[in-house]
Amino acid sequence: MNIARLAGTVGISSIPLWIIAGLVSAAVAQEPTGADPSAERPAGIASDSVETVDRIVAIVGDTAVLYSEIVESIVQAGAQGAEIPEIGTPEFDAAAMETLTNLVDSRILLQKAKETDIQVPPDQLDGETDRRFREIRNSFPTATEFQDAVTKSGRSLVQYRQWLRGQVRSQMMIDEFIRMNRDNLPPVSVTQEEIQAYYETNLVGQTRPASISLEQVVIEPAPGEAARDSSIALAEQVLTELRDGTDFEIAARQYSMDMSNREQGGDLGWIQRSLLVPAFADAAWAARTGQPVGPVATRFGYHIIRVDNVRGGERKIRHILIQPVIDETDFRRTGELAIAVADSIREGADVRVMAERYGVREVPVRFPEIPYDQISQFGEAYVQALTNPVPGSVVGPFQTEGFMPGRPVFAIVRITGYQSEGEWDLEDVREQIRESLLNEKGYVRFLEELRSEVYVDIRL
Repeated sequence: MNIARLAGTVGISSIPLWIIAGLVSAAVAQEPTGADPSAERPAGIASDSVETVDRIVAIVGDTAVLYSEIVESIVQAGAQGAEIPEIGTPEFDAAAMETLTNLVDSRILLQKAKETDIQVPPDQLDGETDRRFREIRNSFPTATEFQDAVTKSGRSLVQYRQWLRGQVRSQMMIDEFIRMNRDNLPPVSVTQEEIQAYYETNLVGQTRPASISLEQVVIEPAPGEAARDSSIALAEQVLTELRDGTDFEIAARQYSMDMSNREQGGDLGWIQRSLLVPAFADAAWAARTGQPVGPVATRFGYHIIRVDNVRGGERKIRHILIQPVIDETDFRRTGELAIAVADSIREGADVRVMAERYGVREVPVRFPEIPYDQISQFGEAYVQALTNPVPGSVVGPFQTEGFMPGRPVFAIVRITGYQSEGEWDLEDVREQIRESLLNEKGYVRFLEELRSEVYVDIRL
């Protein structure tokens, strides 16, 4: 797979190497062999080809790569619309060698991820496995056809799901290893001739999608002092009840205002510290197992926390959230603040400074070159507010969906750039192409260095 060519198909305004690398390895990260039931065998590959020609084609560290894995990878590419040559032809052999290279690279990355002791949080693994399972299931017209495809692969649904979970775990480990090393790419150089060649190969004759760049400040309404005092008092009352013997799950269902887990007794599952806001994480990691602690103040409200179990760097946590009431006075006060912040930005204030001073710190400030048709990912209010984008203008404040149900926030957006749909111009994208090629060449060099550290024996 040509990484540069892949980059060209998705738009070079947003092609960080690590996303591209994830796409590449997603197609080849296979530990136990076996076909994805969503991959129908295309014409040119006989149904018994895999069984009759199977053999070891490479050794990577202490694992083998089978010829059947190459064929199945090519089959899956064909099922996704790629043109593949007929098996037994020189063209197929060339495709097989390219696929084998990708498989070997993926195995090297996976081995290095294991050596680094990268762990995949069970809840994230289960969530991604569920998403992938649904995606594959929905690619079939009926549940019966999906079941038949799984059966033909030699597995039950339970076995297939376990196989898929292994695939997802491997991919998530590779992704995390790449992310951890994104700042360690070897130094490389890119020539103007390479930039020109990339442009002519990938962009000449292609339509450039419209894109927008922006900076934003998102301001969240804050409760008044009386509401905060009332919430603290309720949280302390709940903590007292728990210490007097009330069951935590019952108290969570009675008092917690976090509707995402209230009916589950406040269960957050197994979770890593890095996924929590600092105050919550500090309290949870300092708590004794089974002992409720609190109230812990975060921007979401006041929490009663109980750690049920510890496993390595994870905690199994329950919590009860008590939120201060936000009334009309609070919204009006926040709206007035948002107007003042917007006026300051229009007069030249730095958006990042305003965001640090008044905004929600967890919300990113800068968004360079987003495809314009993807603005809806921010919410419908952004679509309406950015209908006619003018570079340099400040839009807002406007209300948009907040972080908790029924609690909208105020957004102020400064449009830093807008480019309409049209043909690609080399001068407009020269630096982006250069960065993309630097990343690609650095990634290739990075893999070469990893190969020197892992035993690889190619037998194809």
